[in-house]
Parts: sequence; C-alpha cells; structure tokens
Amino acid sequence: MFDNLIARAIVPVTIAVTGFVIFGCILLYTFVKQDMTSEAIGYLSNCADTVIKSTSVAMMEDDRNSIQNIVSNIGTRSNVEYIRIYDQEGTVQFSGENEPEGQSKTVDDHINEFLQTDTFTKDTALHDIDHAHGHITVSLPILNEPTCMTSACHFHSESEDALGFFTIAISSDSLEESLAMLRYRMMVFSVMVLFLTIGGVTALLRMNLFLPILRLTYNAEQAAQGVAESGLPKSDHKLGKLNKDFRQLVKQRDEAVQQIKAMESPDKNVDDGPR
Repeated sequence: MFDNLIARAIVPVTIAVTGFVIFGCILLYTFVKQDMTSEAIGYLSNCADTVIKSTSVAMMEDDRNSIQNIVSNIGTRSNVEYIRIYDQEGTVQFSGENEPEGQSKTVDDHINEFLQTDTFTKDTALHDIDHAHGHITVSLPILNEPTCMTSACHFHSESEDALGFFTIAISSDSLEESLAMLRYRMMVFSVMVLFLTIGGVTALLRMNLFLPILRLTYNAEQAAQGVAESGLPKSDHKLGKLNKDFRQLVKQRDEAVQQIKAMESPDKNVDDGPR
C-alpha cells in the first residue's frame, strides 16, 4: 500500500521537475550555441576584413606576388581550411596552399549569390557553418574604394561596387568541442537534479507525510484492537485535523462503549438477584 503511495507521490514530481530542468537546459543550450556561433562568425569576419585591408596596398600596386604570399602565409595556419580571392567573374585568382581537393559547396553558394547581387556595401557579408565538413565560412566583397578608381596601375569604373570577393573558412573543431563539453555538463547537471529531486522529495515526504500516516495507521490498528484513546501514542500533529478527528472518533467510541456497559450492568444485577 505504502510502496504504491510512495511511487504515486514521488514519480509525478520527479518527472515534472526533471522534465522542466531538461527543457530549461535545452533552451539554455540553444541560446548559448547561438551566442557562441555568432561570436565565432563575428571574429572570423573581423579577420577577413583585416586580410582584405592587408592586401589592399599590394592590390593598388598590382603586386600579385605580395598578394599570393599574404594569402599563402595565412593559409599555412592549421585551422585555416580555405582562403581565396576571386575576381568579379567569380574566378579564383589567389588561394592558400594545401587546400582540400575541390571546393566547398558553401563557398560555391556564397560566390554564386555574390555574382547575382548588384549592390554591395560594407555590411554585405555571407557566413555559414558547414557541420558536415567541419568549418566556418565567411565571404566578403572587396569594395571599390576611391583610391582604386584613381590607381596608377589600373583603372576601375566608379559604377563598380565590388572588384572581387574574398572567402576564408576555418575549422569549427574548437567550437564543436566547446559545444560538446557544454552538452556533457548540462547532461550531468540534469542527472544531478534528477537524483536530488528523488532524494529530496523522498526525504520530505517521508518526514512530513509517510511517517505520520504510518503512525496514524498504527493508531488505527491499536484502536481496532480495543486500545482506549488515552492509551494511543501521542500525535505529532503533522496531519493536522485528521489526527484530531481520528482521536475524537476513538474517544466517542470509548464513551459509547462505557455507556453500553453502564446500561447492561443494572439488567445483569436484576437477573442475578434472589428468587
């Protein structure tokens, strides 16, 4: 009986609390993942803008060897997957060394979208996380600045918003490892909450409900065996009015029994009198 009562009392509470905690962890993980991803993309965008500015002087002088050296040196970093500079037609002009065979579909999509765009600004940028290939990609247009239109080595029309495009992709292993660690810690936290909920709820229910019910059950058994109200163990008052009502019922039973005995005693004396 009490095992069933304990199960019915603890299981719903445990499920409700654990479910809420798991939902909260999933929601928190989603927000943290978005924030970490946005921070990684923002950092990579700043790096891409820095590379474009670093190559701008060499571009003004049409020094292709210097541009290639800059791109190659950056491409030698272990976390750089792709680094490429495209012309206005989307053809690769400069790229890093030891790049994977072929071209990422993400990079293809970025360049194709740029080629279909007519107007470019400083805020024009495309970014994506390719979980399948494990890298973060950022693509930016190389804007046509006033110095480009007056450069001595070559001339660009003022109507041209972009002179080319720049793409850089870095490994997302660090981000994935951080997210995996976050998932693991949230799972551990959920398990801890589960055990804490079961232990805490069990202890509280045992102290404030189950033990008082057991005491009341014991008192009921004693009363059923004829123990008077004054002979029952003292109440701990944790069941409130229930204990008081039970004792009142036992007391009324005792009074009724005494009255019955009192009514039966005269009749017995009459029957046992002299004949």
